[in-house]
Amino acid sequence: MISIEKSFGRSSINFKSLFFTDIKIDIPRVPKEKTLIDVMEAADVRNEWVSSSWGRKLIVQKRKASLNDFDSLKVILANIERGGGIRQELAKL
Repeated sequence: MISIEKSFGRSSINFKSLFFTDIKIDIPRVPKEKTLIDVMEAADVRNEWVSSSWGRKLIVQKRKASLNDFDSLKVILANIERGGGIRQELAKL
């Protein structure tokens, strides 16, 4: 995702490199950077992106990649414990 704060100058991008989302804003044909930022903030694009499934998935991936070894071990152990609890409840049925 391109953050609003970290914008970059105009450049050409291959069409195959683009990814389309359902988030849509109305902008003039060749907007200046300030106009584009203002329109994106007015349309609340960041919150729409964070609430989308694609945005949530990327946030989870970044959070998981930033875990150190001990934190990832805690996640693995929590998953094992949760799976054991699920198996016990299924065995009761």
